[in-house]
Amino acid sequence: METQETITTISLIVIAALFFVVLPVSAANAEEILTAQDHLQMAKHHEVLLKEAEAKLVEHKAALEDYESRSMYYGRRGQDFQSHEKANIREYERLVAENKAQAALYYKLAGESQTPKFIRGTTSNTQVN
Repeated sequence: METQETITTISLIVIAALFFVVLPVSAANAEEILTAQDHLQMAKHHEVLLKEAEAKLVEHKAALEDYESRSMYYGRRGQDFQSHEKANIREYERLVAENKAQAALYYKLAGESQTPKFIRGTTSNTQVN
């Protein structure tokens, strides 16, 4: 009886060890399956995020500029507003830089020598040569 419990315990340990060895290997294989078209789609996705972040950045910079030119209209909460807008500007500048880097990386992975201009709303399903 004790031998059977030992064999069962060892079997469970071996199965658990195999699970933890096979899982990272299968995740690595999934990354290798991405095609050039997949990388282009990811690059275009990051370009869209980049354009959205740039638009928000411009919006928050304009709000901060408005505050700085007419701070007396904002009352007691004006400094809170100013601090909040500065924090938003820092965050959107970080997002712009991050999405630029990601788009460039995916274009590089796709094998593109130049980054094509992404036109909003149009996508094609053609293969990259």
